[in-house]
Amino acid sequence: MRDVYHLRGILTFVGVFLATIGLPGLLLVYYGIVGIRADELAVAADVRRRCDAASVEFKTDMEASFQQFQNAALTRLTSGQSVYTGQREISDALRVVFRFDAEGNLTPPFTSNTTDPREDQAFLLFDAWQEAQAAERESLWERAATLYGQAARQTHNKRDRARCLYNRARALDRAGQTREAESLWQPLIEERGRDLYGFRIGDLARLQLAQTRMKREPTEGQADLRALADAILADSWEIGRGGEAAVARRTIELLPTSDWTARARGRVDERSAQLYWAERLLPELDREGARGRLLRADTGSFVYRRTDTALWAMTWTESDQYAFGLDFDRLLERARGYATAVGGPEGDIRATLVGPDAAPPAETLARASLAPWLQGWAVVVGPRDPRGLAAQQADQRLRGFAIMVFSIAMIVVGSIMSARLVRRELESARDKSDFAAHVSHELRSPITQIRLKAEALQLGLATDEVARSRHYDIILRESERLSRLVDNILDFSAIEKGQKRYTFRRGDIGLTVARCVEAARVTMETRVMHIDLELPDDLPVIWHDSDAVSQVVINLLSNAAKYGQEAGWIGVTVRVVGTERNQEICVSVADRGIGIAPAEQKQVFDQYYRSSDPLARRKKGTGLGLTIVRYIMEAHGGRVGIDSRQGEGTTFSLHFPLAFVPPGSPSG
Repeated sequence: MRDVYHLRGILTFVGVFLATIGLPGLLLVYYGIVGIRADELAVAADVRRRCDAASVEFKTDMEASFQQFQNAALTRLTSGQSVYTGQREISDALRVVFRFDAEGNLTPPFTSNTTDPREDQAFLLFDAWQEAQAAERESLWERAATLYGQAARQTHNKRDRARCLYNRARALDRAGQTREAESLWQPLIEERGRDLYGFRIGDLARLQLAQTRMKREPTEGQADLRALADAILADSWEIGRGGEAAVARRTIELLPTSDWTARARGRVDERSAQLYWAERLLPELDREGARGRLLRADTGSFVYRRTDTALWAMTWTESDQYAFGLDFDRLLERARGYATAVGGPEGDIRATLVGPDAAPPAETLARASLAPWLQGWAVVVGPRDPRGLAAQQADQRLRGFAIMVFSIAMIVVGSIMSARLVRRELESARDKSDFAAHVSHELRSPITQIRLKAEALQLGLATDEVARSRHYDIILRESERLSRLVDNILDFSAIEKGQKRYTFRRGDIGLTVARCVEAARVTMETRVMHIDLELPDDLPVIWHDSDAVSQVVINLLSNAAKYGQEAGWIGVTVRVVGTERNQEICVSVADRGIGIAPAEQKQVFDQYYRSSDPLARRKKGTGLGLTIVRYIMEAHGGRVGIDSRQGEGTTFSLHFPLAFVPPGSPSG
């Protein structure tokens, strides 16, 4: 019935454990795994969200950049301002602007080179021309002037004749005949033809006239030079020709430095740069067939087309088409700058430009097309260090699992410890219950014997002296047993409360053991047994409490008599053992009884412990005697050992160290 009661308690504990620890533990595992996965998804979602935001920011920046360009260009076109000056204000990527009419023909300020490469230049083979060139090399200016005049009369081409007359005037000027030279230059100032080096004859004639005039009339000559520079800058420049720029620069160099010359020089440099890009980019535009006829757009809107070097922004006014040539490399550089800005130079995400033929990186999380501006190009955004991000997620996952495993391990350890504590408490409760039963039985048995024998003596039932003597012996033996039982219980209670105190004195422990043996021979149940005592005469004195040691020896003698009664022999030996530096007095109490199983030899010293051996359990006992023996030996700085074989007997050994000095003693 008692086992059923304990089983109910165990089942109750299991139910409470499952409800309060097991189920929450499973929920912890479940939600831990879900939480770890949620954290990983949250990290990935955060990276993707920031990548999406970066791509949107990049697209917004690019759109704002092109919108700024378009607004600036349209503002100039609609307000009548020139789009050929201050082009940096429109866009830092703008290199040249072409204007085409409705038929797709290029209009000023740039004109195409229409000179026929097969034009007749027969005058170069005239003897007079070649001789004039030779005379110039020898500085024979008058002869050169005469020969150039002959060459002019020989040619029938107006442009070639103008070239020859200009050279004649230059030779006359070198010869000191300035007036004659001016009379020849004056009719040439409207000549649009060019010399062999690409210079317009009219521009060269005006420059020469202004220079000669400065010598006579500096102010008027400077005015002529400024007028010439303004005229060149206002006139159309022919693509592929650099004469206009060279003449304009020479004109400005001849003038004193002033704000006007600085502005004019800047305009020349800007126009020269445009002329350079016009010569470079117009063939690309021609190859694309995009000279106005093929690209139609609503007025005020832009259409974009890419060529080898440029991105063309096409827009229409009422009658003309404008082609804004933007430096494609500069636009890419700007786009890369935006990409770096949105990703951050050291951020954990990175924006990268990819071209039409490039495959996006495998770790791409967001993409933004650059159409309609950079058709086929896109910016892709992804983690800067995918392996690092994966490692971070792995570390986070590992930390989560480590925390979860640690928590589960702590739950398991706590559960095991709780189970052990519960089991220990159950065993302790059972042992206490057994102890109460055993103590009750132990107390009842001697009390019953004493009462029965005392009543028999009182009623005169013992008729002779032998019977009365036997009754007295029983009363004495049971009284001693009862006294010993009470002493053990009181000692154990004091030990449990930490109130047990001992009185240590230096003395011969052999005398204490001998007195216990003699008392046992005549007063205990051991008197029916033979006790052998081996006691040397020269034992050293040690610190000990003789009453406590007597209690230990008597407990061991009582156990030997109880479990070895059938053999009828107890052996008590006292001797000095150990090394010279670590000597001990060993007191051994041996019997030839039932013995103790090896598995139980360490447990016999536990409180309330009773052997599971049926032969041993038939003997009376409380399970406190050996517990008290161990405690007293520990208080003496010693130890108790056991050597037992089932069916052969048991030997308990008490080891008292000679070096032991109790705390508070004069020698301690």
